[in-house]
Order: sequence, then C-alpha cells, then structure tokens
Amino acid sequence: MLFTDTDSLCCQIETPDLYHDMGEKLDLFDTSNFDPSHPLYSRQSHRVLGKMKSETGFGPPVKFVRLRAKMYSLLCEIKLQKKAKEIQKSYVKKHIQHRGFLKVLKNASQATTAKFRAFKSTNRVLNTVEISKLCFFAMDYKRYVLDDGERTLAYGHYSFRS
Repeated sequence: MLFTDTDSLCCQIETPDLYHDMGEKLDLFDTSNFDPSHPLYSRQSHRVLGKMKSETGFGPPVKFVRLRAKMYSLLCEIKLQKKAKEIQKSYVKKHIQHRGFLKVLKNASQATTAKFRAFKSTNRVLNTVEISKLCFFAMDYKRYVLDDGERTLAYGHYSFRS
C-alpha cells in the first residue's frame, strides 16, 4: 500500500501481466482514461460508481515518493502525478518536480518554501498579495517512521503507550 485518500488507494500489485488480469474482469474497471488505441480502452464504465480506475491511465508508475499526508509524487512512464496539499495548484503544476520530493526525502531536516501571488479581499477591497508557505518538508504529523526508514505507525499507536 503506497497511500490512501478519501475515495482512492494506490498499491503495488505483483503479477506477470496486469493488463491481462484486468481484461479477464473488465466489468470491474473504468478504463476510459486509457489511450483509445489500448486494447482495454472502453467508455462503457465511464464515471460509474464502484468501478476501479487507474489514476495514471495505462502508463504504469515507475517511482513513488511520499513525504506526508497528501504530499506525494507518482512518476509514471508517460506523466508525473503530484500532490502538495495547501500549496496553490498552479504553483505545484509549474514549479514542483519529482526530484524536489526526492531531495527533501533524502535530507529530512531540509524544508523549502513556495512564494506565489493570490487575490485577497479585505473589507470588500480586492488586493493581490504575495504569500510564502512552507512547501516541502518530510515531517509527517500523522505517522511515525520506524528505524528501517520505510515502515510507519500512526501516532498514538498502542506500541507507543507505556
């Protein structure tokens, strides 16, 4: 399991041919975001509740970095999928790359800031303000990283209690 969100999960599946396995149970999947030339492409289950959908389309993920809740980078063969909660989406789209996530992961004490402009209304007067926010930092305030550097436990887990 790489991560979960309100309505999704991302996990590693070990199988010789994922697309062959999906084809055997195609009625369980929404493959409308696959390339139209892909053999499994179908619009039949487009936006049908309860159907599983590949967040990355038919391009499998290659690398994954998760710094904390809702801050991750999923590098795929075709595109980069990234999420940085609390940072303006246009800033994330233009300025944040997978290597930035890796750099912070390798040096956990390092934090970076993001500067961007936004509109703010004060007493019905609209202004443009420059905002500086903490962008990347590896401190996950919901999970405790164990000594192996990979496994985690939730803060408050029974093994932390005395």
